[in-house]
Amino acid sequence: MANLAFYDCNCMIGTRKWRDHRQPETLSDFLSDFDYYDIQGALVYHAAALEYCPDYGNRMLLREIGDDPRLIPEWVVLPHHTGEMPRGDELVAEMLSLGVRAARLFPKSHQTGVSPEVCGELFAALEARRIPLFVDAMELELSAAYELARRHPSLPVVLCGLYWDKDRLLFPYLEQAPNLHLDTWAYQNHRGYEVFVRHFGSERLLFGTNLPHRSPGAARMMVCYEDLSEEERRDIAGGNLLRLLRQVDGASGRPVPEVTPPREHPEDDPIVACVRAGRPLSSEFVLDSHNHLGHPGSQGIDLCSFPDNDADGLIVTMDRLGVDIACPSSWAGITYAGPDANDHTLAAAEKYPGRILPYGCLNPTYPELFQAEFQRIFLTGKVMGYKPAPFRQVVPLTDPVHFPVYEWCARTGSPVLCGDGPLRLAEIKELAPRFPQVVFINAHTGSSYDFAEATVAVCNQFANVYAEITYTLIWYGMIEYLVEELGPERVLYGTDCIMRDAAPQLGWVAWARIPYAAKQRVLGQNMADILRLPTGRRRPVRPASPARPS
Repeated sequence: MANLAFYDCNCMIGTRKWRDHRQPETLSDFLSDFDYYDIQGALVYHAAALEYCPDYGNRMLLREIGDDPRLIPEWVVLPHHTGEMPRGDELVAEMLSLGVRAARLFPKSHQTGVSPEVCGELFAALEARRIPLFVDAMELELSAAYELARRHPSLPVVLCGLYWDKDRLLFPYLEQAPNLHLDTWAYQNHRGYEVFVRHFGSERLLFGTNLPHRSPGAARMMVCYEDLSEEERRDIAGGNLLRLLRQVDGASGRPVPEVTPPREHPEDDPIVACVRAGRPLSSEFVLDSHNHLGHPGSQGIDLCSFPDNDADGLIVTMDRLGVDIACPSSWAGITYAGPDANDHTLAAAEKYPGRILPYGCLNPTYPELFQAEFQRIFLTGKVMGYKPAPFRQVVPLTDPVHFPVYEWCARTGSPVLCGDGPLRLAEIKELAPRFPQVVFINAHTGSSYDFAEATVAVCNQFANVYAEITYTLIWYGMIEYLVEELGPERVLYGTDCIMRDAAPQLGWVAWARIPYAAKQRVLGQNMADILRLPTGRRRPVRPASPARPS
């Protein structure tokens, strides 16, 4: 695959009311990121238009971006009733005269909603000129976005930041509203682009980063690693956005950028060079510390549609990315944890020896079942660690029912994969000194900076606590922060695949601005140390996945 040129449909620039110091600050910071991530252009709106005053922020946007062809202006709009903006036709005419070809609405934050009584005239004016309307999923429910698209069938509606767990609602809405589109940064369902394209074609997915909040490296990965044609990749990476902007009727002034190839990057470390080109990391040792499996042939679990979520599906994804070993627990195991649940992962480990190292799961609300499964799979050494599920089974990690398992972990050097936020972290803090020989892995450390900072404090207090990264929100600068605070030896790569796709989480680490050796530790060596893998097992493996389509 040739290096792709990306065009970002979802980027906010400008001084804002609160900024984490790790996020880009100035316009030159954004442009430096664009260069690093091969973003050749971006549709941008101004933070002041969201946080202060839409009209004022829109004017500020035009002043600040000047005539830079990489920056495509997008105005934040309001209905006219309060006199803050002109009527729809007049507003649209001004936008077009200034080369503004896209609009963004914040119906929740700006208290407008999207009802026909309030916004109908505005939407009709945008629709008449085919000006695409962008709105965030946090601002508008999926059902409301569908109703909006149905009322205005010639208005391109782009819903940004829709999560990967909504396909059961999303797919019928997309079938009935062909003008409804998605941006991609949060749409991380396992092999989700492949399934989307198979159902709806590639024209309705638009690459978006949600800068300055999210990692652009993570956001670009599924475009590069899904099983798509080169034309479909180019559509999603930027072609669809540019096409929508060119279809706007009557715009003058700023032209729509032409697709230009990205520059060469001789400064790349070997990992960045590999993922930039969409190649498997076949020269690196990669060990994923946090995975899940469904039953053979499963396409949906945990109240959601998850394509290809069995062992075969996981291995195919691992081989595409160059992941050598995965450490899954069974989805059924973190739900009810019956014998069949653990058998899913045991069978996967037998089918793919050395590639799949399973956690065992137990259900403490069924004492006899708990004890039987403990004897069957833990005491016989069939699993490499323990994955409790207090967030589902409502028994805390600190309940003494777990203590025999922790004692087994201490004897065998087996880790405990914990998760589910601040409550679990508080329990880890209580358990770590009581069981100093047990490695407690705090999952989802990257879910927020507040949680990451709390995890760093616990890790610094107890040497047997590690920070695992995975989370959909792929916060900008998170990997750099964790490595800086903990050193590269205490941070673990994990993905939650096959709940979400593994590619964004891999990109979160691969594109991080940390030393090459630190990436190698995070991506595999640290978990290999925890598992005490011999040197001979810490090397890339030859793919052995079945050639099974999604």
